[in-house]
Amino acid sequence: MIKSLKIKNYALINDVKINFKEGFTVLGGETGAGKSIILDALSVLLGKRIDRFAIRSNKKTIIEGIFKLDNSFVNFFNQHNIDYEETTIITREVNSNGKSRAFINDTPVLLNILNDLGTQIVEIHTQNQSILLQDQVSQFTLIDLFCNTNEILSNYQLQYIKYKDLHTELIKIKASGSLSENELDFLNFQINELSLANLQVGEKEELETKIDFLENIQGISEVIKNGESTLNDEYGVISRLSLLEKRMLDYDTFNDLSKRINSVLIELNDLNDHLSSKSVNLNCDPSQLHNFNSRLDELNALLNKYRKNNESDLINYLNELQRKINLSKSYNNLLKDVGSKIEVQLNILSNLSTELNKIRCAALPSFEKEVETNLNNLGMPHARFKVELIECNDFHYYGKTEVKFLFSANKGASLLEVAKVASGGELSRLMLVMKYISAKSIGLNTLFFDEIDIGVSGEIASLMGNMMSEISNSSQVIAISHLPQVASKANQHLKVVKHIVNNRTVSDVKNLNNEERIMEIAKLLSGKEVSSEAYENAKVLLNQ
Repeated sequence: MIKSLKIKNYALINDVKINFKEGFTVLGGETGAGKSIILDALSVLLGKRIDRFAIRSNKKTIIEGIFKLDNSFVNFFNQHNIDYEETTIITREVNSNGKSRAFINDTPVLLNILNDLGTQIVEIHTQNQSILLQDQVSQFTLIDLFCNTNEILSNYQLQYIKYKDLHTELIKIKASGSLSENELDFLNFQINELSLANLQVGEKEELETKIDFLENIQGISEVIKNGESTLNDEYGVISRLSLLEKRMLDYDTFNDLSKRINSVLIELNDLNDHLSSKSVNLNCDPSQLHNFNSRLDELNALLNKYRKNNESDLINYLNELQRKINLSKSYNNLLKDVGSKIEVQLNILSNLSTELNKIRCAALPSFEKEVETNLNNLGMPHARFKVELIECNDFHYYGKTEVKFLFSANKGASLLEVAKVASGGELSRLMLVMKYISAKSIGLNTLFFDEIDIGVSGEIASLMGNMMSEISNSSQVIAISHLPQVASKANQHLKVVKHIVNNRTVSDVKNLNNEERIMEIAKLLSGKEVSSEAYENAKVLLNQ
């Protein structure tokens, strides 16, 4: 319920605080006094976009509401990372340039979150705007409250959410793409070609080194022979140095030099051995060069074909091709798996929706009868009402049927959709009856009726007032009304008044005491000049 509403610098209102009581509150006042401003301010507080004409120049508009919320709202608060408080404060600030901020328990929130919460806290109904017109969700909610489908409906909705999750998963899998048969064949061909190549990192460079060696083997051989000749011939370096060393040994003065020559000879003999080994390795099969060249040509062809720089790039590409093949195989398996789960889920939904429809159909005649009875009591003796459930192609959150509310106010008239045949007054009474029936089934949140009693008077107005009063036993009811029969049923009477402050018309709200209520209802009965008879009649109405 709404406990209080504070409005500052909004339209005709300077600074007003309204404290609401539990039960039934009527909001009255002369035409143009500003009753609709109160409703508009509440709507803005709960997420509606503000009318720029209501914003004061160079002044900040502040609207604050204090609400009492039960623990059914805990999940909503947790979902949006807002601290839940049983006494929740909602604030909306709007600067003169139209920019606004919203807070729930001091936590900044977006307007869509505020609006989502607002629609759950307060239901606002006017004569020309009703949830019964096109809102399938509200219509299903009404009939399911009466038909007591809560257990099976909850189970169905749980299974429906699973179905939707699977359907979303299926869409994501399909969006990831699959490979056609031709694409798979081409990938397999490339994988086979690259796999047979037995690619090794660094092989190309190694082949090029070997080929270069083999292609230059003649020149290398000549260099080795020249080296061996220089070192080993009769008059070669080793022979001459050996002879010199031998002669130096005959003289002590050459001991140091002979030792140095000996070291050089050791190194030269080692060098000669290495040259000899190189000469042995030069014996090569001519086909070896051909094989090396063929392998290098194969690698170069693959590098050119796949536009890669080296064997490492080719190996990485091969791995990527294999990954695509594996993904495609996984894709098909996933597609099949999710598809099977969806089929199972559809069967579950089909069974549950059939059972749900049976329960509704069994209880709807009683619902229709109760609606008609209450409409009869509100001065519509020939009113007929019927709920039509029509099977549709797809499952939705409330089953596999669409709902239509059919209505006829006049004897002999055909039943047609409510939106097509009900007048404003008829629609108001029909909607009030729905809320009356719902309130008996389960307590509602705050209901705000904006002059839904226009077009009725006398006994019918009194009956509507009684019905609002009964609804207020389980739900807070606030009603804007000019009818004394309705105003007298409320347990709180607020009056919107206008007066002049600093040459400016401003609206204020007054909480009437008992004597003031008598006078106000008497004015509604007789006009500004209150007769003694009107005064007494007002007292009677209040005491009924």
